[in-house]
Amino acid sequence: MQIESVGVKIRFKYAETSRQTLLSHGVIDTSLDFMRDETHLIIPLTLSENDARQLLLSSSAIEEFELNIFSFTQKEIQPKNLYEAASIHIPEKLHEFIPKAYDVIGEIAVVDIADEVMVYKKQIGEALYSLFPSLKTVYRKASAVSGQLRTRGLELIAGEKKCETIHLEHGLSIFVDACETYFSPRLSYEHKRVADLVKEGEIIIDLFTGVGPFPLHIAQNHDATIYAIDVNQKAIKSLEKSLSLNRLKGHIKPLHGDCRELASSLPKADRVIMNLPSYSQEYIDVVCQILKPGGIIHFYQFVATEDGKDRVVSILKQELAKFDWKIKEIIDFHKVRESAPREIHACLEAIIAPQSI
Repeated sequence: MQIESVGVKIRFKYAETSRQTLLSHGVIDTSLDFMRDETHLIIPLTLSENDARQLLLSSSAIEEFELNIFSFTQKEIQPKNLYEAASIHIPEKLHEFIPKAYDVIGEIAVVDIADEVMVYKKQIGEALYSLFPSLKTVYRKASAVSGQLRTRGLELIAGEKKCETIHLEHGLSIFVDACETYFSPRLSYEHKRVADLVKEGEIIIDLFTGVGPFPLHIAQNHDATIYAIDVNQKAIKSLEKSLSLNRLKGHIKPLHGDCRELASSLPKADRVIMNLPSYSQEYIDVVCQILKPGGIIHFYQFVATEDGKDRVVSILKQELAKFDWKIKEIIDFHKVRESAPREIHACLEAIIAPQSI
């Protein structure tokens, strides 16, 4: 777009000194592009002609200038975030409801949109789509994660209908079916953190593996054996595809089925991962069956912020007591992420054993 505006035309040999002087006075119009001809630079100004003339005449650093009205090209301003990209399409009174967070999984973005701005879902989708050149698809969350398979409803709001993608995380390529499996890029740090705790030669069982980010991170750098279990067959198929995409030091054994039904066929583990925060306490019987006495458990829970560690420890103690097991030592408790207002996704790491030990 061409904009008529006051500008100052200066010979190239004086241009940089003049530009610095005008910049120090804060009078350069940064929304417009500079112009050039064979011998001159033309700088757009925010001042009126009279004010600009007075400033230029009073400055000894600016020589041989021509002041005039020029036709400048308006700069294309690239939005820095979703708020900036979407706000031009949404009334100002609703700007507080523009999503602040979203997940990017490979070439797919997933965003949660408040009811107050649902009528603008397509505009929000296109705004998010425009931020990342690599994106092919934008979905909105149409429902919460639910059911035994841990999937959620998704609605296409921008780009092409695409479910399968490859997500890069700490040097790993993770195959994800965003429509049919559970995967959260927000757990990237947690996946790597747990993997870094593993010792060579460990046997590890991931009871609710999803597409296998914990096993993949562990096997990336450790000579360990990881049994990766999930009831969602498409999640296990995704993990199997990831195995061919990565060079792994360890060994992953993908298993489709219910961990309780598979427990009798599993070896004794040094470490068990239980990232099913809403229901992990219901599978403590499985842990007591498959974990070596004195082994380590990574026990994930959703818990109110104010309850924190005491609440999670209490839950684990109560469930272990039902099977004559106990917490021998608490290794660590930490917040993985905020999961809802005044609620956190937390992890308790502990050494557990039968009461008799």
